[in-house]
Amino acid sequence: MINLIGNELKKIFKKKTIYILLIIIVGYILLSNIMIKITDNGYQYYYYYEGDIEYYETSLSELDPNNAADLSTYVDFKTQIELLNLTKEYGNNSWQAYVINNMLSSYVNTIITHEYSDEITESAYNEAKTSYDTAIEKLNSDDWKYFVNEDLEYINNSLEEQYALKETTTDRQTLSSIDSMIYDLEVQKQVDEWRLEKNISYAPSFLNNALEQYANSQTSLKEYENVNIDDLSSDELQYYQSILEEANLNRYYIENMISLDSLSRDTFLNLFGNYELFILIVGIVIAGSIVSEEFNRGTIKLLLVKPYNRIKILLSKFIVCMIILVLTIAFIYTFQLVVGGIINGFDGLSTPAIVYNFETNKVETMNLLAYVALVGLCKSPIYILLVTLAFACSTIFTNTALAVALPFLGYIASSLINQLCLAYDIKQIIYFVTPNWDLTQYLFGGIPMFSGMSLPFSIIVCLIYLVIMLVVSCAVFKRRDIKNI
Repeated sequence: MINLIGNELKKIFKKKTIYILLIIIVGYILLSNIMIKITDNGYQYYYYYEGDIEYYETSLSELDPNNAADLSTYVDFKTQIELLNLTKEYGNNSWQAYVINNMLSSYVNTIITHEYSDEITESAYNEAKTSYDTAIEKLNSDDWKYFVNEDLEYINNSLEEQYALKETTTDRQTLSSIDSMIYDLEVQKQVDEWRLEKNISYAPSFLNNALEQYANSQTSLKEYENVNIDDLSSDELQYYQSILEEANLNRYYIENMISLDSLSRDTFLNLFGNYELFILIVGIVIAGSIVSEEFNRGTIKLLLVKPYNRIKILLSKFIVCMIILVLTIAFIYTFQLVVGGIINGFDGLSTPAIVYNFETNKVETMNLLAYVALVGLCKSPIYILLVTLAFACSTIFTNTALAVALPFLGYIASSLINQLCLAYDIKQIIYFVTPNWDLTQYLFGGIPMFSGMSLPFSIIVCLIYLVIMLVVSCAVFKRRDIKNI
């Protein structure tokens, strides 16, 4: 068997195809890492675009502030022009841009409305003008904490009002609305307190983004506060887990001041998502031709006259396909690690992978290389089964084109099949291979795509399909007549 495997490997590495595929993979990895470096602009705000001011000015020229029907739109457009000019002055990616577009619009709107209408009293105008002038002074002096404290003061006042209102309200619907408001205010209060404690300004950054994502996910979790988790469907439970994970991971980043903005780390973490197609191309092309080419060229006769039984010959070819698959993954794993580090830096690779474990309800860390290897192990049923399908088709039909095309068709159609079965609640799909072959869905206590599935169940289903394909291949190969080849 070892001699057979060695001979098959020698034949494969004599083919130009394998080297062409490797060159393509190398080129793609190099190009993708270079493009990531070139196109990465970090975290950004998009409040200002060239042409926005011109658009609003053109629209403004078509409105008459003396016309009551146009006044509201006129004031809104003029407010937008003022905010855009301010944003342009300080820079689209400055912390000032966030404050201008989220905290100054009411002041600007009040000031402009007072100019064209008597709706705004003199005292309201003076208050808005004073607040606006103070804000501009703080923007110029780089005092972002002033705005955090202003927001905190507003939140605390609002909380006092809501708690007081809660004590005097008996209507259940109103109480529910008040509780929801209090919850949202408490979340925002926590975010502001973290800003001050951790010194995280409004400027675009990983931690600023983490604060915003934490607030959004915590707000979404409110919807599940009074829901029995066991009553949720699989897709609802998956969504619940995703926002629970997001909330806890971002809390961990903020509390521990962890900034995960390394390009090489991000690319390496998503290794199998980025390069899965190339892993399959190499594996399927080799497996789809390893038997059929022997028949097409007539060399199968020379192989079968050797003192080996047919099953050993076929299994040696299958083992070689698995070896090539493992070598391809190892090559991509190593090459991306080295090239990604050289182009985008090795600094982030020392930071461990950070995950949320739903079984322990805790954030956990693990070695980055070990994490990617674990993901690869959980993805391996996809690669093994598709390569085995290509191998089976190559053996049964002795047609290389068909043996290569069918697995790719199955791979492309798999997600569509799963989604259709989810949409139409076709529970029998759990006995099909496509919902079961991605074991990453079970990592760290994750919920599977369909109810009724579990890790042992998915492994058994994958093994059954694997054994069926191999048994059929062996049976066909053993009985095939080669006299007329």
